[in-house]
Amino acid sequence: MPYFQETRLEQSDLIRNALLASRYRAPLGLMKQQAATEVAESNEDTGFSEICLNGSPRQCMQWLAPVLRDLSQTRTPRWLTLIDPPENLSHTWLRSAGLDPSQILIVRPKRSMDCLTFCCEILALGNSHTVVSWLAAGAREAKMLEGAARKGNCRSLNVRLDAARAA
Repeated sequence: MPYFQETRLEQSDLIRNALLASRYRAPLGLMKQQAATEVAESNEDTGFSEICLNGSPRQCMQWLAPVLRDLSQTRTPRWLTLIDPPENLSHTWLRSAGLDPSQILIVRPKRSMDCLTFCCEILALGNSHTVVSWLAAGAREAKMLEGAARKGNCRSLNVRLDAARAA
């Protein structure tokens, strides 16, 4: 009998294990999650929303900062998770914009990963109160994100950056 048994983990299991092993502490006691019946959030606080920002990358980041600040100040035992944000959105930028990086996870999937599927898995895990993505989401993608957000009892916010239409 081999000493190590081969185990195949789904991407969501890998994320969960990485969160548990992370050097970051869970915000406000994430590991002591309440039972699903005790979750104070209502179904009105779940689902999919999208904002479209036009202009230079710097201008779009200025518009986005107050939204992220408001989301990061939510007092809940779960993360604000940013999935594959623009390169200039880093922990340094978060601090300079007045956000607390200890409440925010920035996740950049590997190039071989499908970002939509990855985002849906993170949403369905339920470890985040809001998952912010930067996807070119049509109606089908929006429906997938909404379903995953409802499953995880959280919110999905998609940000569209459209610099091509800037005046």
